[in-house]
Amino acid sequence: ENESVKLTNSHRGLMDISGQLMRRLALVFSVSQMTQYFRKLVEVRGQFEKTEVALTSIVGSQEKSNKLMNQTIALAIKSPFTLQQLTGYTKQLAAYQVSYEQLHDTTKMLADVSAGLGVEMDRLILAFGQVKAANFLRATEVRQFTEAGFNILGELAKYYSELEGTMVSVGDVQERVTKRMVDFADVEQIFHRVTEAGGMFYDMQSRQAETLAGQWTNLQDRIDIMLSQIRPHFIFNTLNSIYYLCDQDTELAKEALADF
Repeated sequence: ENESVKLTNSHRGLMDISGQLMRRLALVFSVSQMTQYFRKLVEVRGQFEKTEVALTSIVGSQEKSNKLMNQTIALAIKSPFTLQQLTGYTKQLAAYQVSYEQLHDTTKMLADVSAGLGVEMDRLILAFGQVKAANFLRATEVRQFTEAGFNILGELAKYYSELEGTMVSVGDVQERVTKRMVDFADVEQIFHRVTEAGGMFYDMQSRQAETLAGQWTNLQDRIDIMLSQIRPHFIFNTLNSIYYLCDQDTELAKEALADF
């Protein structure tokens, strides 16, 4: 009986603290605004937790997942893409067996090209991933890259010409594609060339992020990141206390609900 009294008093104290907090918040927010805030808080935190769980499963460890998540957050802050979009792209690339060590750099590389071309990144991931899976470039992926606005044959022609010290035409590259002589490493190198310093898509996400639309996306990301770092334990503790009181002390439960 004494333990029950102690537990009830403990919950009563928690409800007093929670009630005070809710009353102070009420001075600033309306009930409707508070409800929307808490719903947004739980929604954003829930999305982040799902992403963290998925990344941990993909890369195989919590430490690697945390590092990858922090890298993605840093990228999202200076990218026209949202954090949720970038983590989604990272998971897609992981499905194509892009190694953990290359996941972040590959996501950034393709996102720079996507931002520059103004096309959905899923299209580039599909073509890039298929080339990686097959380990060579096929006519199907050439068409996919071309339809997305990326002149893969032209870029390969320039690359081979510099590499081999002789003129290699687009027709020559097309013939090599037919003979399956263009491997994944060459295609990957092309994307590195166009996104490194001096390339046409170099630092494209940062430049796009400076636009009005990019700044608005970044602001939304910063708010979501801030909310994701809030652990709403006091809400869960309060609700748990109310559930307990409903079983143990109906009158006190009514008071708690009124405060909440």
